[in-house]
Amino acid sequence: MPTVRETFDLEEWVITVYAALDDALAEAGIVTRDGKLLPRPGPAPDVDDREVLCLAVLQELLGFESDHAFYQWFESNAVLRQLFPRRLTRPNWADRRPLVQRLAPPGAAAHGCVGPPREVRPERGIPWW
Repeated sequence: MPTVRETFDLEEWVITVYAALDDALAEAGIVTRDGKLLPRPGPAPDVDDREVLCLAVLQELLGFESDHAFYQWFESNAVLRQLFPRRLTRPNWADRRPLVQRLAPPGAAAHGCVGPPREVRPERGIPWW
């Protein structure tokens, strides 16, 4: 009989969050136009709003209290750099995250944080709750 795994590795977890957000946006009828979930002036962004939203939700779920700490962790993480090869600069992250975070599910962080970021270790997996 197959057993249920109790952890995801970081890559699986990020892909699951991205896919769940993408499905929820589609179900809500929110579509991306030129990489933008919310209409705003200017050219298409280099980094799609869905990617920024996924990272914003991850920041909350992982318990990062500052954009700076999350951004440093993100930049130093090989798995995330591979999954998100087009990255925002630190100031652009601080500007874009609040914009798309309005689309995050209410209370996203209330579903249980993993703990402080230093406890998130891809080699140990991320607890699934």
